[in-house]
Amino acid sequence: MTAGTATQLLPALIIDPVDYLLVDLATGRHLPGDVVHAGQLAHEHGLSDADALDALDAAACLGVVSCRAGRASAIVSWTPAVSQAQLHRLARAMVAAVGAVTSRDPYGVDVIDGEEARHGAVELFGLTVPGDVDLFLELARALLGRRSISVVDELVVPIAVLFSETAQQVHGLELAADAATRQELVCDLVRSLLDGRGDDFAALVADYALALSVD
Repeated sequence: MTAGTATQLLPALIIDPVDYLLVDLATGRHLPGDVVHAGQLAHEHGLSDADALDALDAAACLGVVSCRAGRASAIVSWTPAVSQAQLHRLARAMVAAVGAVTSRDPYGVDVIDGEEARHGAVELFGLTVPGDVDLFLELARALLGRRSISVVDELVVPIAVLFSETAQQVHGLELAADAATRQELVCDLVRSLLDGRGDDFAALVADYALALSVD
């Protein structure tokens, strides 16, 4: 290595088989009512048959598809309401985490980077996540990465992918609040944490979830 230079190692992208299906939904490859076959997923994304079946099962648990008899195919059942339910579930977990911390330390919460979590699909497929959504999800990783990693792993990627700008355009989603308003709400969330205002945090999370609702 030449003196005075350094090599920066980028973190490896973490992709779960279901992420490929989520991206297909966001980009309009599959639309509500379409039938998705495990063999099709395996062929198009280079997955094993077992991974493709697992992707359909995971998508069914998320509520974005309804599995048919035999597990080999599923019908896309995603609607914006499904993503809203995921967002509300994540929000409740964040409020609970803040409540648990501030009850022990009333002087504030240290906002730190979350543990390594699966989020490679967004980078790999070049999706653009709105800045406010990205910051909100980073905050979720920071708050829940050490306490509820399973919640982070299950919900952060679907929310990022299905609230991406691509998904909004493809599915004609119009969010209740504009980007500037949503960004200010998330910044207020961070400030409430740093100031130890747990009650304000809960109210702001509720406001932000409402701002992300689809008209």
